[in-house]
Amino acid sequence: MILAFETQNETISHAQALKVLENRVLEFRKNYKQKTLEKKEIRFKFYPYSNLGSSIRISAGKLEFKIHSLYLKSDPIFLEAVVDLLLYKLLKLPIPEILESQIYRFYTNHSHSKSESQKKRKRIERSESKNETLKLILKKINDLYLQIDISEIDIYWGKGKSRTRLGHYDPSHKMIVINPILSQPSIPEFVLEYIVFHELLHVYFPVKRKNGKNVIHGKEFKILERKYPDYKKANLWLKSKLYQNTNF
Repeated sequence: MILAFETQNETISHAQALKVLENRVLEFRKNYKQKTLEKKEIRFKFYPYSNLGSSIRISAGKLEFKIHSLYLKSDPIFLEAVVDLLLYKLLKLPIPEILESQIYRFYTNHSHSKSESQKKRKRIERSESKNETLKLILKKINDLYLQIDISEIDIYWGKGKSRTRLGHYDPSHKMIVINPILSQPSIPEFVLEYIVFHELLHVYFPVKRKNGKNVIHGKEFKILERKYPDYKKANLWLKSKLYQNTNF
């Protein structure tokens, strides 16, 4: 067995981490009779990946794990969960819902502290007066269509311009960011309001994990979005030459 990782101040010791991997691999060999896991040298490293992700790779004689270093500073149940998740994905087996929920808890627990430091670096318009129009639109759209609690939701104009990504909702900061090209006088109000509605739907329908993947625009999301009165009108305008030929 080869163990290698770079981390400090972990709550799970090196020996404990190694034991978790050995036990989980052995459990999968027994329960699922997976010969692909037999006679494999286990190698693993812990890295401070920016996206909290982890990975697994199998090759001749080796089973290699690359796991986020934060798992060493968390409850051991989360380390077991991520190892199980990687093995389920490697073996193409159905992923239990309880496992998905455990991984989601880990992401939630560790995203908050990370988001606070990143929030100050977000490229957004900080002027309250310039963002006032968006705040009024957000309240109007919510009052008319969703009527959810948005007391903790902020909305800002962004700094970066793009023709394709017109807005996004950042759940870690509870923040909707709208592309500043939509502030141009040539952009119809119904288009801006539709984009705000779309991003507010992300508040209404949080990202879910299914089969090891994030579901961002699920079935319920799409159904409700298409019920928005200006859904077709706004999308047609965004595909038209009026928008494509607009100078920003």
